[in-house]
Amino acid sequence: MNVCFFGVGGVGGYYGTLLTRYFKQTGIGKTYFIARGRHKDAILQKGLLLKKDGGKEEILVKPDFCSDTVDDVPLCSVVVVSVKSYDLEAVSKEVVKITDNNSIILPLLNGADIYERMRRHVSKGYLISSCLYLGTHIESPGVIFQNGGSGQIAIGKDPLYPDFRPQSLIDLFRNAGILIEFFEDVNVEIWKKYIFIAPFALVTAAYGRTIGEAAQDQHLGSLVRSIMQEIKAIADTLAINLPPDIVETSVLKASQFPFETKTSFQRDVETKGRQSEWDLFGGTVIRYAEKLGLPADNTRATLDRLLKMI
Repeated sequence: MNVCFFGVGGVGGYYGTLLTRYFKQTGIGKTYFIARGRHKDAILQKGLLLKKDGGKEEILVKPDFCSDTVDDVPLCSVVVVSVKSYDLEAVSKEVVKITDNNSIILPLLNGADIYERMRRHVSKGYLISSCLYLGTHIESPGVIFQNGGSGQIAIGKDPLYPDFRPQSLIDLFRNAGILIEFFEDVNVEIWKKYIFIAPFALVTAAYGRTIGEAAQDQHLGSLVRSIMQEIKAIADTLAINLPPDIVETSVLKASQFPFETKTSFQRDVETKGRQSEWDLFGGTVIRYAEKLGLPADNTRATLDRLLKMI
């Protein structure tokens, strides 16, 4: 079995390490890593080190292959995509080169419209909608640090193939120690996460406040709620069955984070010259609202403020 991890940053590196360890133990498959720059060089020289559970467990693996292109990657049974959304279009066109009609493609990205973004370019294989709960980052080239989240992946059906259940993927990941669960309607899980991360990402980045500061500030807290309401109206119109109290529970979720926590999007915006996922968190909401004839004034105003800064 050939499994390619296209992107081995915090997310891809975490799951790629666990699956590589399993393959080395069993000999039933090979992993192919697509990485860049110093991170790729470090993996080639000494392997990929995962500091799991805040460093309580350290796992060092060497994939069977690591490169910045798919030119020498064989046909893969599974391709796990975990790149930034601004790279997704280009990456999707590369994924086509290493997949066929029987391949399973698993995008592990934040966002409500990742499936649609990829399906425009990926015509072959089973494209599995998903979301995940994981806190990781690249600590240094070749080193992944995981300090939050259960690590669970929520997956669902490919709308093009509603009768296909990716049981082989579920069994493989569970055998490798990866938490994964199938949902009949995974869109509920995807939008439950999106309605939390998108408003807080936009507001923290646009106003330079931490999650705790944004939630505590009367004006910014109200703004976060308003953007959540705009997203919920979109989800309702799309017949996504979010809980009636989703806005309140999403606001309360902020209290579970340390007061000084910055969103990853905010950190990207603060790093001058770095690309950011503003379109994923703001542009998506605005496009959905325009298509459905719904208001998105608060999202638009916050995004406009943000775009003047970057």
